[in-house]
Amino acid sequence: MTHISSITRRLLLAGGVAALTIGAAGVASAEDISFEGKTIEIMVNFAAGGGTDTAARLVAPYIAQHLPGNPSVIVTNKAGAGGTAAVDFLIDSVAPDGAHIGYFSGTPLRWALGMQQVPEGTGDLHYVAGRSVNQIVQASTKSGLTAETLKGYDKPVFLAINSPDNHVAIRMRMLSEVMGIEDFTVVGGYAGQGNMVAAVRSGEAEIAQTNDSFYGANRDAILGDGVITTLAQMGEYVDGKIVSQKGLEDIPVFDALWREHSPETLDSPQYEAWEAFHIGMSIQNVFVLPPETPEEFVPVWEAAILAAYSDPGYIAQVEEAGVPEPASVGTAGLAKSLERIQSLFANPEVRAVIEAAIERNME
Repeated sequence: MTHISSITRRLLLAGGVAALTIGAAGVASAEDISFEGKTIEIMVNFAAGGGTDTAARLVAPYIAQHLPGNPSVIVTNKAGAGGTAAVDFLIDSVAPDGAHIGYFSGTPLRWALGMQQVPEGTGDLHYVAGRSVNQIVQASTKSGLTAETLKGYDKPVFLAINSPDNHVAIRMRMLSEVMGIEDFTVVGGYAGQGNMVAAVRSGEAEIAQTNDSFYGANRDAILGDGVITTLAQMGEYVDGKIVSQKGLEDIPVFDALWREHSPETLDSPQYEAWEAFHIGMSIQNVFVLPPETPEEFVPVWEAAILAAYSDPGYIAQVEEAGVPEPASVGTAGLAKSLERIQSLFANPEVRAVIEAAIERNME
């Protein structure tokens, strides 16, 4: 498969990024930095109105409030090339003056898997902070699929997804095998989470997935008429464990089901691949500064971003929107996660598991 043919080179690059961010976090005090009277720009790598854009716009005002000098803030969008057009633009065309930062979705995991070309200069970016993205899987009520019936489910299961090599499709393939589901088919080509859910509603598929933001904002509409039920969540990777997301504690976590029903596989390459995806999703959305940005800006931005995610105003806003509160990490946490992903995906047996899952999804 070509998806993972250059994974090692890209993971070595990710390791370099981790090393750079560790160094950036340890620089001297940035007490003299102030953004007073300035406008900061947060550039999103997908189009306006999508999940990444919405998440950026929710937190942006609170980041500005916690930056020294209380600057104004604008959120811009640079879509294209599967999210990498913005990366190229940040590297080549954005002034490294500390007032411009990228908010990029999907890049660490997709680069690690070799699903996207790493733009030249990526290793010179400053990875500042990141937040997790969780996935919740919905099932047709008619199917009878629940956390209790998942093990050994003996009827056909069709997953509606955008692409067979999507990380959710890969994880659900691995989970189905561990749970002993023999008739599992991935149906790609669905554009947008709403269309995936609609496929379950119409009977085209038994299960579909949404991210935490989409699910939280549309939970009543998805579940209200009883046609669809919540099956389980992927969960968040926090302090070395896969746990339920804050605000979604009522939803079972797939990892707990895996551990309960197949404990003998926890030291296997299959479980290591599963864990690697969860670590990748814990830093799915990252804040990165352009290359050559003076290093003293890194801890300033890191402190502002982490303060924004814990700001009572931000938390109240996401609660009002129905969106679960995401976990966030700073520079050191990002570096640790990148190093762990590198270690796991560099294992040929782990790569083979992922390749096999993609191949079966494409059958």
